[in-house]
Amino acid sequence: YDMAMVGRRQVGSTIKPYLYTLAMENGFSPCDQTRNVEQTILTEDGQIWIPRNTGNKDDYGKIVTLRWGLSQSNNWISAYLMSKLNPYSFKKILHQYGLRNQSIEPTPSLCLGVCDASVGEMVSAYTAFVGKGIRTSPLFVTRIEDNEGNTVATFTAQKNEVISEESSYKMIEMLRAVINEGTGGRIRRIYNIKADMGGKTGTTNNNSDGW
Repeated sequence: YDMAMVGRRQVGSTIKPYLYTLAMENGFSPCDQTRNVEQTILTEDGQIWIPRNTGNKDDYGKIVTLRWGLSQSNNWISAYLMSKLNPYSFKKILHQYGLRNQSIEPTPSLCLGVCDASVGEMVSAYTAFVGKGIRTSPLFVTRIEDNEGNTVATFTAQKNEVISEESSYKMIEMLRAVINEGTGGRIRRIYNIKADMGGKTGTTNNNSDGW
């Protein structure tokens, strides 16, 4: 069973960079500020959604930047952004990123990663950040030759523009903050990797899935 390209698991907070790019595309900046408080959102069917948060309680009520929100994987900041954006637009950009799951529901809780995706889809989606907004699909075979060395067929990776180059630069800066200042810091502390890098962590309920 192909767990890399076929099998899907709940993505958790690794979905948040897609939400933040939607915000960047709609005029937000990593330096924009909001208050770190509990969010209450009314859904389309009249239900009230109040996401939980696992961050430091000492940060409650503080004025924080969006950059801080992503680096700390703060659920309230994600919910705040979702309240300013549109779940349907978010679903659309997820598909542009290459998440092919057609059962994704455009609900506010989507911003916390309740949908499923494959490792291959997620890796492909993240190429848009370093690709100046251009996503590159996975490619396993680049050329087929016959037994005499003649080229029978060649293949190139499919690409599509997901976000603007400006938004991709903003995202790279915020993904760096995840590693240097936030939830991804263990990769430096434990493994002592000093390379310039960005990333995002993601855990689901009871750590059923960890990214």
